[in-house]
Amino acid sequence: MAAQHILYLSPSGLTAFAIARSGIEALQRFSPDDGLEHFDSFLSRLAAGTRLSLLVDLPDEAHHLETLPFIRGRDRRPMLTRRQEHLFGDTPFRSYLSLGRERSGRRDERILFAALTRPATIQPWLRRIVQSPCILAEVVSTSFLSQALAAPLHSGATPFLLVHTTPAGLRVSCFENSQLRFSRLTVSAAAQDHPDASFVHDEIRRSFDYLLSQRIVPRDRPTRALVLTADEETCTTLGTGPAGPSSGLDLQPLRLGQAALALKLQYTPTDTDSLPLLLRALAAHPRLPQFAPAEALAGHRLQQIGHIAGILASAFFIACLGYTSLNLLAARSQRNLAEASQHQATLLEARLKAVIAGTPATPLPLERLNQTLNRVQALATSSTGPEPALRQLAAALAPVPDFSLQEIEWNVQPPNRQPSAPESTTQTLRVRFSLPPGIEQTRERVGQAKALLAALGTLPGAQLQVMRQPPEMAESEPLRVAESPPGDTSPQFEVLVQLTLTHP
Repeated sequence: MAAQHILYLSPSGLTAFAIARSGIEALQRFSPDDGLEHFDSFLSRLAAGTRLSLLVDLPDEAHHLETLPFIRGRDRRPMLTRRQEHLFGDTPFRSYLSLGRERSGRRDERILFAALTRPATIQPWLRRIVQSPCILAEVVSTSFLSQALAAPLHSGATPFLLVHTTPAGLRVSCFENSQLRFSRLTVSAAAQDHPDASFVHDEIRRSFDYLLSQRIVPRDRPTRALVLTADEETCTTLGTGPAGPSSGLDLQPLRLGQAALALKLQYTPTDTDSLPLLLRALAAHPRLPQFAPAEALAGHRLQQIGHIAGILASAFFIACLGYTSLNLLAARSQRNLAEASQHQATLLEARLKAVIAGTPATPLPLERLNQTLNRVQALATSSTGPEPALRQLAAALAPVPDFSLQEIEWNVQPPNRQPSAPESTTQTLRVRFSLPPGIEQTRERVGQAKALLAALGTLPGAQLQVMRQPPEMAESEPLRVAESPPGDTSPQFEVLVQLTLTHP
């Protein structure tokens, strides 16, 4: 951004100052008679976009206090504009300052209207500023700028006077509640460099009498008047002058160094007037009532819009950059996760290949191994076992008295693998009984065998096959009888019982 300059306009001409980190430097002075061409040349040497602040210190300044209804919103500006046109219609350099609302009644608003009443003195300079590549940032008056000096120097709501000298002359301003009420500039040779104490007294008294007649300052107590000066002799003379509390004025000389310290400005006074202090206050307090016409500030408004657009663009760029960074971090995290998953899959595949390579070849066909595996899994998942079948057998044989059970063999047969037959697992019980021996017990032996066979027939879903029986039963029942092994003469009865195995 280009540097900022302050143009100080007084009745004697215009002086250009440059604002730098080291302080404020005077560049060039232009007279109102033959300095306009030099001023054009000065503006052409400045960088394009240089911000210029025009500080006007002229005696042709009017102030008017009015009480208006308190209005906010879009109707406020047209009302103020109409009032300014009515009060100062012959000058475009107008401004206003709100002094707050009244505490009683309708609580109307007190507004101080101000204007620079001689535009012919300002317009030649302003026209060249607008036509140059520079940008006019503001047009302010010394009276409102003095408010930045007065607020830290006086505490309280009582009205007081601030008196200081500038290259334009002696200025007396009145402040109430740290806000401007009145300002008057006296242009005189006696008011510059080393002002005469009697001249200062006379001008303060003249301004005080006017304020007293307008009931701006109180009559029942003295009014404090702060006089800024760097001259030791002036301080002494003012402190012993005729003005005192008995005359309604309380003059209090204040050195410029003390004022700069109170204003927290890095400034060591080397001049006799307060202009350097005012320039530093203007650089530190940019928001002041504006006297420039709207068309003269068009470049400044465009510059502000450009700055705002640049800030918004920068913020949008930073937001996009942050969002892109988050996406990049997320993408990197996903890529790392994918790489880790791929590496894990590669390790598992290598381990599986190693296991397969280390597994010996099976000696049996794969189909048979699958059948065996299925059978083992069926047995592993079955919770039936031989106990339910043995309980059924015990319940069936309970009614038969005095039998001798020799042996029980329990076996499970694999399911039928034929496509048309349903899959079912069969359990078999091979039961062998001992019958009463001897020829004399033939009838008892046959009866007991029949009783046992009938009892086994009560088993639900059972299929019976007689594997061994006494010879006496060969022609007595139409059952399928297996031949007894040769040479076996022991009276035994053996039956094969087939039952369906129920899986859980």
